[in-house]
Amino acid sequence: MNIDLDGKVALVGGAEGVLAPAIHQTLAANGAKVVDIDPAKPDAPYDEGDPFVLVLISQGANGLPEADTDSGSERRDFACAIRHLAPRVKRVVLVFSSAGLVPVKGFAEFSADQAALASMTRTLAMELGPSVAVNAVSVGAYEAGGDVRTARFLTHTGVKRPATLSEITAAMLFLADPDNGYMTGHTLNVDGGWAAGYARNF
Repeated sequence: MNIDLDGKVALVGGAEGVLAPAIHQTLAANGAKVVDIDPAKPDAPYDEGDPFVLVLISQGANGLPEADTDSGSERRDFACAIRHLAPRVKRVVLVFSSAGLVPVKGFAEFSADQAALASMTRTLAMELGPSVAVNAVSVGAYEAGGDVRTARFLTHTGVKRPATLSEITAAMLFLADPDNGYMTGHTLNVDGGWAAGYARNF
């Protein structure tokens, strides 16, 4: 997928991992000047011009943690960064785990944290519209460097394979597209059918 981001600044922050560089490369390949930011310090100066899109990547998008965890500080940082930058950006895209739409057994706190990001997407879309469109991408299993992140999600998918990084970044691009101005408050679920099939064979 290709969109026109020529001359536009894209701010990217949040969790490190394989998704972050893939998002960087995809935005740059579509003409954007990509700038790293720290969501905990959204007022840090940068000299790249006015941003058009803000992409924030949750740690949950990197896969299930080894143990159930609470990442409340991430939610607060994301909300603060979005509100702080809202007067300057036109698009916000959150990236988090599909556990935010359908919870994972044994990961109550993690699932609740990711669900909070889905709720934040809807809430901030209403709060910041019409000048800013706030949407999200929720990711299921995906393959990177021969490793499948959150392979557990494959047990209830219709597609029966992990996503590629390009399939995830294509969804992010769609939501960042300057021509996509009427979609807001939506979570685009890139999970191969995890949410659709989860009710079977729990």
